[in-house]
Amino acid sequence: MGTKSTRHTATIRDVAEKAAVSISTVSHVLNGTRRVGDAARGRILDAIAELDYRPNQLARGLRGAETATLGLIISDIREEFFSEITKAIESAANERGYAVVLCDSEEDVDKEALYIETLAAKGVDGIIIAPVDSGVPPKRPRDGRLPIVQIDRRCPAAGLDFAGIDNRKHAAAVVRHFHSTGLRALGFIGHEDSIWTMGERAEGFSLAMRELGHEDGGRRLVLASRSDNPKTVVRRWLMANLDLESLVCGNANIFFTVLEALDEVGMAFPRPLALAAFDDLECFRFLRHQVVAIRQPIERMGLAALDMLMQRMKGEGPQGPRDMIFPARLMVREAAP
Repeated sequence: MGTKSTRHTATIRDVAEKAAVSISTVSHVLNGTRRVGDAARGRILDAIAELDYRPNQLARGLRGAETATLGLIISDIREEFFSEITKAIESAANERGYAVVLCDSEEDVDKEALYIETLAAKGVDGIIIAPVDSGVPPKRPRDGRLPIVQIDRRCPAAGLDFAGIDNRKHAAAVVRHFHSTGLRALGFIGHEDSIWTMGERAEGFSLAMRELGHEDGGRRLVLASRSDNPKTVVRRWLMANLDLESLVCGNANIFFTVLEALDEVGMAFPRPLALAAFDDLECFRFLRHQVVAIRQPIERMGLAALDMLMQRMKGEGPQGPRDMIFPARLMVREAAP
């Protein structure tokens, strides 16, 4: 008579041993509580996948009830835009009796997938996410029932509700603004097209340039989102395009990288560049340089995403995904005296 085999349930200790790291290091990767080196994090993620490790589920007997906790997964906490989005969502959620668990995917699809699984395992009632890759749908929890809403960034194939702006429209508006002031040699600096906002902004820039008679669609630099030396890359590109008259920056971080590069080559470069940035930061008013900024309705976007998530949590709303598109404003920030 054969013996009945039982499948060993992987533990966090098993993951640590297989990845040759400490249990605390695995915990830091799972919870995002400390930066872990890429090599060690990669071994941990591989071990989790191979062992099919599942974090301990919280209060399985209480899973039928709400935990009054929401997950928020953003792509880069260093961006002031995402800090403001986080503040808006957290404040509104707190007013409704919900706590928010914040996760930073750091533009890493594997980390994003791990966070979704971890949040689901911890029993959150819903997730708001800014997806890393517009072509790769966020990995849904295995039961597929956890409500998820997208904010700022959109993955069309995910079939999820979305709150954001029309990035193509507003990038084109910046181009037309510069063109109306007599500027013709325009460039765009952004990250990879796989990032929804960057792809849309680059497309809007190029379409507007072509409409205005620039068959090449304008010059463009793709700056790796995880680059270790963005300033050097921008500086070299600027020196190879000395006839540029204006630059559209895909986000505020890129804008400040451009300012750093210009500071090294000389703000004259050989002529002062007209600069535009997506996001309108309060600090722009202190710059000794005119800035054209796209001001996004951050609070309205955050509230809309939260409202849609709450409806999905209650089983309400339309059967298909909804897009809530909000208008942004083109602001001309004059140089500080």
